[in-house]
Amino acid sequence: MIKARSPAEIVGRRVDFPGKVIADIGCGTGDFVRWMTQRGAKVTGVDTAEMIARAERYPRTGDESYRAGSAQDVEFEAGSLDLLTYIASFHHVPAPEMPRALENCRRFLKPGGMAAFVEPMGREGSYFEIIRLIEDERDVQALAARAIAAAGSLGFSKVRKEVFYVERSLDDYAALLDLFVDDPGRRALTLETARSVTERMARDAGKTLKSFRYRSICRLDILRKT
Repeated sequence: MIKARSPAEIVGRRVDFPGKVIADIGCGTGDFVRWMTQRGAKVTGVDTAEMIARAERYPRTGDESYRAGSAQDVEFEAGSLDLLTYIASFHHVPAPEMPRALENCRRFLKPGGMAAFVEPMGREGSYFEIIRLIEDERDVQALAARAIAAAGSLGFSKVRKEVFYVERSLDDYAALLDLFVDDPGRRALTLETARSVTERMARDAGKTLKSFRYRSICRLDILRKT
């Protein structure tokens, strides 16, 4: 299994960015959008209005823009994009809408354009052990994996598929809670439980709480418009 510093790095190993026109679907606070613009791409980030408002608070780093929307309802000009990216976001598309989202993806791409999907994999003993304290997403992750695997029937060919991991700490998890759990009481209780789980796993691994790192296991799929 390949180790990467971040999902951005693993996508960056497989895709060229300079001069490309890209949409990042489910962009969150825009970290990956800014990462790609710093490498010469023109990028539009797409997410909920709340997330877009957060993304727009950061200083611009290049040719970037944002719009509210989702994979199944956002609109771009047909054949206008070189690349669409979905970083831990495709499994958030409602299952009945996944084919529609993929059809939109194909419609927006130029001939030969690509779509890159990074999806988390809920495996025992990994970062999933504390991620599931927020929500156990294994069922929707499986639905997303099947939809992506079946994309050949929608006019895509598979370019690459691989599994990799990123190391995550308890501090990374705390930052995630701050971003996605609004209720302070639930946030504090979840972090307390996560700390207890992490202390146990660190002890079993012969590590300190500070030095222990989880493996956040992900799958990369790259598809090309045929």
